[in-house]
Amino acid sequence: MEAAFEEAMVFDFDQFLSACEGLPDKNDAHVVAAALKTQAAVIVTDNLRDFPEELLRPLNLEARSADAFIADTIALDTGRAVAAIRRMRERFRKPEKTAHVLLLDMEANGLTETVDVLKPHILSL
Repeated sequence: MEAAFEEAMVFDFDQFLSACEGLPDKNDAHVVAAALKTQAAVIVTDNLRDFPEELLRPLNLEARSADAFIADTIALDTGRAVAAIRRMRERFRKPEKTAHVLLLDMEANGLTETVDVLKPHILSL
């Protein structure tokens, strides 16, 4: 992640580690601690079982799958999101990608909620 999205790196979160006790995988404590330090409301992960709601709720955190997060983000401003996704799709060259194929690819990669949000806008994609 450092190379791809350096701004997302969080440091000096050790003071929040004690609030992370009880996670199914103790190696995930840094994720919760970083979320607490940055006052994030959502942890985006497809590893939902390791971030139980009953442990996150008292910390004012929620774990969401990437699919749910993307679908929710699109729904915030559907027109703008659809236009951005269309521009992204149009950059595919070898091979070119139709809107239909893009949705099939998204679905094949587990983005079923996202596809459900986008299907009504397929002619604009």
